[in-house]
Amino acid sequence: MYRGRFAPTPSGPLHFGSLVAALGSFLRARNQQGEWHLRIEDIDETRCRQEYTDSILRDLETLGLFWDGVPLIQSQRHEIYREILDNLNRQGYTYGCNCTRNLIKLNGGRHPASCRLENLPWEKGAGIRYKSSSSVTGFTDLIRGFLSRTDFPAENDFLLKRRDCYFTYNLVCVIDDHETGITEIVRGADLIPDTFGQLELARTLGYPEITYASLPLALSESGSKYSKQNHAPGLDLLSPVRLLLKAAVFLGQEYPSEISAAADDLTVSEFLKYAVRHFDITKVPVLSRKVPV
Repeated sequence: MYRGRFAPTPSGPLHFGSLVAALGSFLRARNQQGEWHLRIEDIDETRCRQEYTDSILRDLETLGLFWDGVPLIQSQRHEIYREILDNLNRQGYTYGCNCTRNLIKLNGGRHPASCRLENLPWEKGAGIRYKSSSSVTGFTDLIRGFLSRTDFPAENDFLLKRRDCYFTYNLVCVIDDHETGITEIVRGADLIPDTFGQLELARTLGYPEITYASLPLALSESGSKYSKQNHAPGLDLLSPVRLLLKAAVFLGQEYPSEISAAADDLTVSEFLKYAVRHFDITKVPVLSRKVPV
């Protein structure tokens, strides 16, 4: 069975970029008669707050984007992550890293790999990095076709656990997607560079490969990505159907003029029923672009 998911980070309210990712993954899952699951990525407890988790859940419900099952909460799964990371350590897939952010910045933003050459053991106060073999040289994206690793430079030996002892996104994302049986990941194109390493780590852990579909990013008037880091405004839910319609059109979906004309009279359920039935992933554009006002 098809199983998709939406995995917001509760470090701020949902914004239009979040909605594009949520709606794209929701329409794809329901169009495939599959399940759509929700994961709250609050593993970095220094940035995340319960109030944002609560507002995300409320906003999704207002928009009619109801998930299957119980939301998975990453902050409640430390023991699972720790056990799997310990196994990777014992099997020699990791090494300790005591590089500071400043050192990495001085190296052009990339890890200098000196820790790997020294084969430093993990110890308290050090980070843990994955020994990448760069074995995943490319993958086929449902929207963008074949993507080569050489076109999307990313950290090869990425962190699995930070120096401050927080598990990293690349580790917990791979574990959670496997343990919840996700078969396809529909998410923003900004995560393409991470995908190569995540596929490699999944192979190392013996997990089956997942399919990916990378959505275009919603950009602000200044050309920056809609994101919490860029202070994207929260969603205005006064007209939820018009908001859903705007996000669906951004995703390249086409609707007859009568749908737009009747948007204020439709319920979210009525609109989503139509949108699910007519969703066509082949129409989703590749290029990111500014959001029309």
